[in-house]
Amino acid sequence: GAVKEVMDEEIHSLIWKTTFHWITFFESLDAVSTSGTVTADKDDVQLTTGAVSGNSANIVKTPAWQGLITFSQKSYWRTNVSVGTITALTEYLVVGSLSSGSYYGFKIVNDALQGVSYDGTTESTVALRTIAAGNSYNLEARFLPRNKIVFYVDGDERGTISQNLPSPADTPNVNFFEFKITTNSAATKTMQVSFFEYLQSRNVLR
Repeated sequence: GAVKEVMDEEIHSLIWKTTFHWITFFESLDAVSTSGTVTADKDDVQLTTGAVSGNSANIVKTPAWQGLITFSQKSYWRTNVSVGTITALTEYLVVGSLSSGSYYGFKIVNDALQGVSYDGTTESTVALRTIAAGNSYNLEARFLPRNKIVFYVDGDERGTISQNLPSPADTPNVNFFEFKITTNSAATKTMQVSFFEYLQSRNVLR
């Protein structure tokens, strides 16, 4: 019993010191910033554009002073997304910031689902699969600093990016994640996201 208790404490201590883990099912929008029409209910969060070409809606998580989130460490994240239509739209689901700094994750252009990476200057994409309106897709991205990003769709590995990776600066990121949908026609477009989960190495051994 004593040995098991010590081992259990050591396991928990190791996980606590060396990882950062967070998950949300978008129970509330109180802890995020939004623009455009963004609503949450018991099932998901929905982003809806206006009916004007170039109009957008987004959701951003910006936890200040946390000192945890960084591209200098290995990180994995996943989500589930459903798109209302697959014409004349652009979508991003990324860890990081679309407006400043670096990011990686997923980009959807019409019916083309892509893996995406941005180093602050240049964006790289890789084709993952064709999607259908109304279907939902489990998306997962695994980031290995200075090496590559591996992308999964519904549990299957679909692509890899090895260039234009997010900058591995030790400075923590204020922007945690950002989801955005933009319509490229005079019609409203919608995106539904049911959850967001993130796991990152911390490299803290004390």
